[in-house]
Amino acid sequence: MQGERTLSELTLDLASHMGDLVRNEVRLARAEAMEGLHHIGGGIVRASIGIAFAGAAVTLGLFAIAYAIGESMPAWAGALIAAALGGVIAFFLIKSGLKAASLEHVNLSRTMQSVSRDIKLTKETLAP
Repeated sequence: MQGERTLSELTLDLASHMGDLVRNEVRLARAEAMEGLHHIGGGIVRASIGIAFAGAAVTLGLFAIAYAIGESMPAWAGALIAAALGGVIAFFLIKSGLKAASLEHVNLSRTMQSVSRDIKLTKETLAP
């Protein structure tokens, strides 16, 4: 029969398809990793901006509150209150940015699902 192929032809065909499959999975993994890294980059930018604002806020807050409270209490007490307020704001900004920049956002879930499907399909194809 002309429609049937030999075992060596089938093996070569399978090897060729497996190579294509592996290359495609690597491309998918690379794309997913880049997507996660872009998300991390955004978190780092937000954290950096938060740090800059925190420094400015603490400085200005120290001056403003120290001057305002300095009318009714010692200047050092006003500066301490301003520092506490700026510190709390800085803490939440930095915490938010670092959470967004964590490695939990770099996952290869689509790649894992695709590889799992490919393995299942390969097993079904090779099963007698």
